[in-house]
Amino acid sequence: MSWRLAIGIVLILHGIGHVLGVLAATSLGGDRWNARSWLLTGTLGGGVAKVVSIAAWVVGLALFVVAGFALLEIGFSENWWKTLAVGGAMLSLMTLGLFWNAFPALFPNKIGAIAVNLAVLVGVLFADWPTEEMLAR
Repeated sequence: MSWRLAIGIVLILHGIGHVLGVLAATSLGGDRWNARSWLLTGTLGGGVAKVVSIAAWVVGLALFVVAGFALLEIGFSENWWKTLAVGGAMLSLMTLGLFWNAFPALFPNKIGAIAVNLAVLVGVLFADWPTEEMLAR
């Protein structure tokens, strides 16, 4: 498997994983999940926090999925993938921080999501990873 394909798949799967945040903010998540934010719920109210939560998770999902497709050159310009992935990682980290207790049963998933987000940020912004040679066809 090529690096391009592996990284593209990871980005797409990580994006799809943001559905868990949407589930947490809706009744589909059951009674154990919620859209309470340690910062937003008390300040702006539960309804606004829920809208912010759903919007942030959906946008994060879209950014990562489109970044993966762009890297794989499926329907989007390859030139977009790094910007979309970095934006998705920053939004994902912010949303995880704001809604940390929204789905406590999924603690290992949150740690994995943080790891992927940090890998994207460090790799793309600081380590020049993946290299152009790694992504060559």
